[in-house]
Amino acid sequence: MATANTAESDFLLPDNILTEIFSYLQIRDLLRMARVCKRWKRLAYERPLWKRVDLAPYSRRLDGRAMWRIVRQFFTPSLKSLTLAGHLHSGRTGEIVSTPLLLELKSRAASLRHFCITTADLTGVNLSDLPESLVTLETRNCEIPPRWFKSLELDGAFRNLRAVDLSCCSRVSDPDVIDICHASSLKVVKLSWCYRISNSSIQHLSEKLTQLERLDLEGCKITDVSLHHIGS
Repeated sequence: MATANTAESDFLLPDNILTEIFSYLQIRDLLRMARVCKRWKRLAYERPLWKRVDLAPYSRRLDGRAMWRIVRQFFTPSLKSLTLAGHLHSGRTGEIVSTPLLLELKSRAASLRHFCITTADLTGVNLSDLPESLVTLETRNCEIPPRWFKSLELDGAFRNLRAVDLSCCSRVSDPDVIDICHASSLKVVKLSWCYRISNSSIQHLSEKLTQLERLDLEGCKITDVSLHHIGS
């Protein structure tokens, strides 16, 4: 009669096959797999599985303390993409991100390329808290403080930035758009439903961002004057 260990060995898959299977799992399921045995835990914590992390589906359960545990335990220089959802308008106290947490992220994931956060109150953090390796920055439907992008004035700040999405950030105004223009290599700017911006800042944007390929202005209170500058 075969022993339990012999029976188990008949069904063992190589590490690379298991890692490939694990790569199709969501974060919640991946962490559940890590509880099965020591081997699966080791594989579930492999860096390739934590290159692209989407925590937005778990925003109701995540708070600042849980985020600290995740950042410290799983985030490494291999992390390339991070998606979060905050607690804006949810009635919950405290936000999912803070300056200390973002600085910790910055130190652990210095090569992060894509950062997306939605429905979050970002008035307590600074743009400079984020890794300067970012290529894409999305803060859709977030509350950001005035002149949040002022640090782009610094030479070499976020020099890899190519796309910014501020859709539905209702507090974005002309000074913010002017600040964004310091990232002269931007190719994509999304300002849909940022109703505070006017023709003057769009004119400035069209003159400064010479590499721009896409500009979203749906829901903005602009006139044909802006369209003229964009098209010229």
